[in-house]
Amino acid sequence: MPTSLRSWCLAATAAVVFASGVALAADDPDSAIQYRKSVMGTVGANMKGSALIIQGKVDFPANLAGHAHAIAEAAKLAPAAFKQNTDGQGSEKTTSTGDVWSDWAKFESGLKKLEEEAAKLAQIAESGDMAAAGAQLGALGKTCKACHDDFRDK
Repeated sequence: MPTSLRSWCLAATAAVVFASGVALAADDPDSAIQYRKSVMGTVGANMKGSALIIQGKVDFPANLAGHAHAIAEAAKLAPAAFKQNTDGQGSEKTTSTGDVWSDWAKFESGLKKLEEEAAKLAQIAESGDMAAAGAQLGALGKTCKACHDDFRDK
C-alpha cells in the first residue's frame, strides 16, 4: 500500500474511532446531567455574584460586566446542554422533570428567553448603571423562575 494511502487510511480510522468515542460519551446520561448542572450552575453563581454587587454588599462594581457576560455565554450553551433526554436514566441526581423533553418546544422557548434577557443584562452591565442592571437582573430572575416552575422538581 502506498505511504500516502496508508496515511489516509490511518487518519480515516482514527477519525472514526474518535467520533465513536465522542458519540459514546454523549450517550452517558450521568455525564450529560453533570454537564447541564455545570452550565446552569455557572448561570446561578454569576447571578448571585451580580446581585451582591448590585445590592452593594460587595465592592466590586467593575466585575459586574464580567459576571453578566458569563451568564450570557452560559445561556448560549444551555439548549445543547439539555438536548439529550436523560429522563429516568442514569444515577446522577437531577431536578429536571421529564416535561423538559416531552414539551421541548416550550422549554426551548424558555431557554431562548434566558439567552435574550442575559444578553440585555450584559449590555446594561457595560454601562455601569446599577439601577438598570438591578432591574434587568430581576427580569432575568423571573425568566429563570418561569422555567423552574414548569420544568424543575420542587
